[in-house]
Amino acid sequence: GTEKLRRGDLLAIYRTGDKAAPARFRSVVTSICTVEEVRDIGSFSSVNDLLEYCAPYSVFTDEELRRFWSNRKYPNLIRFTYNAALKKRLTRGDLLDHHVIEESAYAGFAPLTDDGFKVILERGGINAGLVFNQT
Repeated sequence: GTEKLRRGDLLAIYRTGDKAAPARFRSVVTSICTVEEVRDIGSFSSVNDLLEYCAPYSVFTDEELRRFWSNRKYPNLIRFTYNAALKKRLTRGDLLDHHVIEESAYAGFAPLTDDGFKVILERGGINAGLVFNQT
């Protein structure tokens, strides 16, 4: 579904569990971001163009980016602006208990309703004005 993202879409960044305990207790939403641009990896003419584009912003090493280029396993690149860290990180259990996600939701990328997103902001201690345009 990442190919459907557009500039201005909101993302809740979700850190998956570390296997030390069930994901219900260890996987958490950490922050809120706004999509700036989505590009297909095939839009770059070379691996060097990809590296140049990603270098100032990426959490991935050059070697990881080279692997992505080679195998095209993750074809969508998302450039986003970091809005805020949640004051209280919400666990997968919180998201399930407050009907933000379904038990079967894929942890890598899942759509959220506006109401679900608002639950994350409220329970996470984030002022909605930092994220939503208040016009």
